[in-house]
Amino acid sequence: MSVFDGTGRVFTSLLAVFGAVILAVLMPLVPLGLAPGMAVLSVLCAAAFLWHRRFLPLPDRPLLLALGLFLAWTGISLVWTAGGGKAIKGFVSFLYLWLPALLLLTVLPVVSDGAARRVARWLLPAAALGVGLFAVELLAGQPIQHWAAGSDKELLDYERDLNRAALLLALLAGPVSLLLWRLGWRVLAGLALFLPLLMAVDSSSQSSVAALAGLIILLAVGVLSWRVAAGLVAAGIVAGFSLCGPVAQWMMAAGLSEAAWMPASFRHRIMTWNFVAGHLGDHPWIGWGLEASRAIPGGQAVFPDTGPPGWPVLPIHPHNLFLQVRLELGWVGAVLAALLLLAILRCLTRLDAGIRPMAIALLGACIFTQCFAYGAWQGWLICGMLFGGVLVALAARVRSPS
Repeated sequence: MSVFDGTGRVFTSLLAVFGAVILAVLMPLVPLGLAPGMAVLSVLCAAAFLWHRRFLPLPDRPLLLALGLFLAWTGISLVWTAGGGKAIKGFVSFLYLWLPALLLLTVLPVVSDGAARRVARWLLPAAALGVGLFAVELLAGQPIQHWAAGSDKELLDYERDLNRAALLLALLAGPVSLLLWRLGWRVLAGLALFLPLLMAVDSSSQSSVAALAGLIILLAVGVLSWRVAAGLVAAGIVAGFSLCGPVAQWMMAAGLSEAAWMPASFRHRIMTWNFVAGHLGDHPWIGWGLEASRAIPGGQAVFPDTGPPGWPVLPIHPHNLFLQVRLELGWVGAVLAALLLLAILRCLTRLDAGIRPMAIALLGACIFTQCFAYGAWQGWLICGMLFGGVLVALAARVRSPS
């Protein structure tokens, strides 16, 4: 008998209901709500498992060790950080967002096939509803957001909300497609993967287009050879932390910040990356401390005579995972972050062959997205990635029809 038969249905009920809310409401309409939503989901599901079995399984030991070392270093960096209270809040958020989610991901492999199918049949209609609501917002000028704001239109940042939702849609398209494929709905699986790409292209979010295109390309490689796909991701992790500074300076020297064919937002990023690269040597080993990017000397200024008026030199964060880790946590933090990502990759390479290519592609797409999209510690985005991992883990328990 499965551990989640009988009284264990509390777990699957929580996963189905809260997962449906995430896919149908938070993802398309309230992206910033994904962090508390994922935290509540993880805590309640872990508590339901503990209540039923009186213990919690330990995560993969190398992964747990890598995560513990990275969290310890970020906590130590609070001693010298220039990030102030924001750094403390960021570190606390790591603890209540990452650790419960890791427990949830550890518990999911023991869900029965039947329970996984029942949960999937709740989540897939919710995902379809979420895509439909996003399409309405995208094509009709965000009527739901305007209605929700009422008379106070300053409550919402419409374009950013739409772009955040587009990126979440892009990252979750792969895991949803995998669930459909595992259930035997092959045509719908293809539509779930490529339809969001068309919607992303129609939005103003270049990040979502790049994320989903990267996922599809890496998935194609992984289907042919998961070892090659994993090797590409591993090489990207090592090269990213090692070469982010020289690459940023080369892009600036090559004149890409002035290329008329490049979107203005990306030209701004190139200029910011060049500035950050010049400060990596300030505290090369220990960095400026967690969340200190906003306090780097000179970062509050604006670029003179380049781009639209008022372009800040360093807009809160570098918009690049590798540069932000190097700047805030130094080489020590970069090594520990690389070990953490490689430990995650190692776990993915040991998954069932039916889900392994998608799992590796999703990790690669998440890392690729973090090279230019948002800050490295954005809770809503990290939780979107973690929820994508939850869907992949759930798909592992849904056996493909013979």
